[in-house]
Amino acid sequence: METNALKRLLQGSAVFAMLPAAEREQMVQLASAVRLQPRQHLFEMGSPADCYYVIKAGTLSLYRPSYSGDHKVFRTLGSGDLVAETVMFLDKPEYPLSAEAVTAVSCFRLPRSTLLQISRTYPEFTLALMSGMALSISQSLNRIDLLTISNSAQRLVLYLMDLHMQQRRAWLDLPGSRHVVARQLNITPETLSRQLSGFKRAGFIGTKGTRQLVLLDAAALCAAVELPPPQLEEWHMRPVRQLGKSLFDCCNISQP
Repeated sequence: METNALKRLLQGSAVFAMLPAAEREQMVQLASAVRLQPRQHLFEMGSPADCYYVIKAGTLSLYRPSYSGDHKVFRTLGSGDLVAETVMFLDKPEYPLSAEAVTAVSCFRLPRSTLLQISRTYPEFTLALMSGMALSISQSLNRIDLLTISNSAQRLVLYLMDLHMQQRRAWLDLPGSRHVVARQLNITPETLSRQLSGFKRAGFIGTKGTRQLVLLDAAALCAAVELPPPQLEEWHMRPVRQLGKSLFDCCNISQP
């Protein structure tokens, strides 16, 4: 059952689907399953990086300890995401971040040697992998720019619009708790709750529990925070992006 799950993940990946079936089968045979409980670490910053991972289910947080003792969260990853694949191409790879399970996580450990071998053998695969890495760097720069030029309400609305583009429906599932979302937006949980409550009173959104909300009037919501209305028709023409590839996933923000 575990091997079948990894096969489906690799086949569903725009990058690994480019490989011949025999190569993907070899990867499956060399992989090992890993299960984590909440707050358990997959790896810690500075440890030797001889493997990378594919997440089957759950949420993983990549962070670096700060001098103040808090965590600086860089990314939150979920099902289908690769973990630490970029580090595999260093001469003496070490994990630059720590990876901690936010929820129960099941993933697959894949050896670095195999990734390097197929990268040398299949140039199209390597170019696609590099393209994904370049996109993440670009998104990181955009994220830094966003955090410096917009206010907290605008960041929240842009975040909701980005979720809408990824999930393609009015009902939005938050990828983490409100506390995690607040960290990603560099605001306090109290500010996040206050802003969501204000949007709800104004009739822009509705909520269901703490992890779901519905966009009732996206254009009015954007106008309320002085943002241009979303081009929803254009968004629905775009291909679906993988989880973990959103503008708001690549960030370096202090935990409140």
